Amino acid sequence: MKIIEQSVKVLYPGSLDEGIAELKRIEVAGRNCWRSEGKMTDESYKTFIANLLKRGHESPLEFGEIMIEMVTSRDVMAEITRHRIASFAIQSQRYVDESKTGDIEFIRPLFYKEEPDDIMRPSQDKAYVASRIWRNAMVDIETAYMRLRDAGMRNEDIRKVLPNSTATRIMMKVNLRELLHLYKLRSANSAYPEMRECMRLLKIEVDKVLPGFLPEKEE
Repeated sequence: MKIIEQSVKVLYPGSLDEGIAELKRIEVAGRNCWRSEGKMTDESYKTFIANLLKRGHESPLEFGEIMIEMVTSRDVMAEITRHRIASFAIQSQRYVDESKTGDIEFIRPLFYKEEPDDIMRPSQDKAYVASRIWRNAMVDIETAYMRLRDAGMRNEDIRKVLPNSTATRIMMKVNLRELLHLYKLRSANSAYPEMRECMRLLKIEVDKVLPGFLPEKEE
């Protein structure tokens, strides 16, 4: 068993220059609404897009795209894929042997805490107790998965024992309007905590190629 963290990587735009090119494409499309193409300069996209966001005139944002790779849990995946104006390619549990690298990967829950050094006297703190229960369950699940595999069962049947904590890899391509909607909705204080963590990681990566596009989270 291997416990890993969520991760997010922007595949396209692959650089700040490519990100700016996407924003300029939005400006070209958006200025058609007002026939204001003559006002374009090398830097005008910044003010133009800021005004689009301020006014809530977001339809031109659909002309920009982003492609993202995420490693996350199956429950977070289920929420992300509810956003239908997007394309997804998701690691298959039917065709991929989850144990092919020797260990099944599980995403660390936010409540999870490693045991303190004194394992002879396990802490009774709620977080440590919950962490032990979760870890033991994942060990049992991995054992069951391996035993079913060794018994000759196919991946499509073995996957029945895998939990929401199982790590999965997602490729997502989405236009920038839907990215903004996804981020605002899934980073809200009412969102699932692991989803909020995924969105925090997303913003860090998006800021590298589309600086300032995603709003700062309000506390």
